[in-house]
Amino acid sequence: MQYYLIEALLVVSIIVVLYLVVKVFSRQKSDDQQDLHKKIIENQGILSREIHELKVLLMHHQTLIQNEHEQWKAELKAYKASAKMESKTKTSNSGQNLFLNDRYKEIFELQEKGLTVDEIAKQLGKGSGEVSFILQLAVQART
Repeated sequence: MQYYLIEALLVVSIIVVLYLVVKVFSRQKSDDQQDLHKKIIENQGILSREIHELKVLLMHHQTLIQNEHEQWKAELKAYKASAKMESKTKTSNSGQNLFLNDRYKEIFELQEKGLTVDEIAKQLGKGSGEVSFILQLAVQART
């Protein structure tokens, strides 16, 4: 009988030890989860502040860009006005030059892109002599 009693006490003590071990591990796990949760909250705060700083910086740059845009619009308006005044004072030779530029605009655009006379002629369906002549006239009109 004593033997059974000792065995029963031994079983009870093993159960109590196992219970305590499980309780300690669960408490440690809970502490780890709390630490992780705190770190997540800290990182969220840091990210929120950085996002706010980026938004402020972005708005500042947007304002700068808008101001630059307004300046460019004003400069363009002034440039167009001066170009208009300049065009009124040009001689008839420059009038011919403008006519030449408007009429053969495609040729000059393709030349600015770096195409050769033959490539321009082929693309526009004109003779290479005609394209060459037009480009020579334009050079003479500029000088």
